[in-house]
Amino acid sequence: MRTFLWKDHGRVHLYPDPESLASGATEHLVQILRTGLAQAPRFHWVLAGGKTPAACYRQMTRETLDWSRLDLSLGDERCLPAGHPERNDTLIRNTLLQAEGPRLAHFEPMRAEWGAEVASAHHAKVLETLGPIDLVMLGMGEDGHTASLFPGHASLSSQAPVVPEFSAPKPPPERISLGLTLLQKARQRVFLVSGESKRAILQALDRGQCPPVGLVGAGDWFIDQDAWFECQ
Repeated sequence: MRTFLWKDHGRVHLYPDPESLASGATEHLVQILRTGLAQAPRFHWVLAGGKTPAACYRQMTRETLDWSRLDLSLGDERCLPAGHPERNDTLIRNTLLQAEGPRLAHFEPMRAEWGAEVASAHHAKVLETLGPIDLVMLGMGEDGHTASLFPGHASLSSQAPVVPEFSAPKPPPERISLGLTLLQKARQRVFLVSGESKRAILQALDRGQCPPVGLVGAGDWFIDQDAWFECQ
């Protein structure tokens, strides 16, 4: 593993493969959670979907934390029926919330089965009860999107805390996402990026281009060798 500063983007933690990346990210996340819980009565952690986050969640089930003081929510969700295997909340329940300790946490899913517009308005009210985001975990798509904020889409320029998306480039087209302004206010950000298909976007970020993932603010980037542009 190698750690170094990356211009205006924060710190890169470079790992040889997705497995070691997930282990390193888990260790980092646990440290943030323990520090946060030592400093405040509650901690709001926004979760991501995807294979690498899922690997982190499975590892975190073995960690000893005061889970009952954690508020968990999502960065985005697909508008699919409740319980659908491609929903992010299904992934959370099948990994992190399978363990006895994490089940004590307060988890607020996005009610995506209600449709993007209604569910976005509802989740904005939910977030008011949870308070500021202490930590957000984010992935990155091959087009540079993060959460469900896609390049050139109207939702990217919205000032709303939660935004509906009606034309995502991959199915399902209808989704819900935390808005850019809310992600920018998060106290800490962790990005998980793996695979050669992500390298071009990381290169674009390094050259000063700003796809959605580059607009949310600096953070800790956990990247594997296949994705990092130095390794060609």
